[in-house]
Amino acid sequence: MFGAVLALAASAPVQGEAQSLKDILGGLAGSAASSDSTKSSNPLGALGSVLGNVLANDKFTVDDLVGSWSYDSPAVSFESDNALKKIGGAGAATAVESKLAPYYKTLGLTKTTLTVDAEHNFVMKLGVAQLKGTVEKDEDGSLVFAFNAFGKINLGKVSAHATKVGSTLNLTFDATRLIQILTKVAGVLNNSTLKTVTDLINSYDGIYMGFKLKADA
Repeated sequence: MFGAVLALAASAPVQGEAQSLKDILGGLAGSAASSDSTKSSNPLGALGSVLGNVLANDKFTVDDLVGSWSYDSPAVSFESDNALKKIGGAGAATAVESKLAPYYKTLGLTKTTLTVDAEHNFVMKLGVAQLKGTVEKDEDGSLVFAFNAFGKINLGKVSAHATKVGSTLNLTFDATRLIQILTKVAGVLNNSTLKTVTDLINSYDGIYMGFKLKADA
């Protein structure tokens, strides 16, 4: 699919009526979303799962995270295009998101909010649990969140993928590490549901899980 995106970009006119890659991607995203039977309110639709792998780390800056964000729906991405192809492509990735939705609701993750300040400090509220920390890019350009709980318990660092289109932020974390963190704060979560999510995630290689978030007005 991404090859088709590049082909469309290359064939676009270069003069007055030229479309930017962003315009082309926006049109394709709208088409993908309208044809997908598991629609979400995210304008990227299934295409977002592909772009999350291809464009996240080299096109996204930490400053793009600055602001206040609120939960819209689950999100998944994959560590590589090969991992995405292995599960059947963007449509399958969207199906995984649909499977996660009821578990997110049970765990209270539908109340998730994220605030990032200009110094790249963040506060993430996962239901009644609150995590704080800092976010930066490491040497290979990947986003890294350093988490702590209750302002003092170090929970370690987690790599992340992110894309942003308009007021929608697609933010996913290394699923194994994110579940480890959720397990540490599981006193305020549903342990049996978390185990079910763990079993689901463990059936996929290289999966990242997280949230589609909307910018707060």
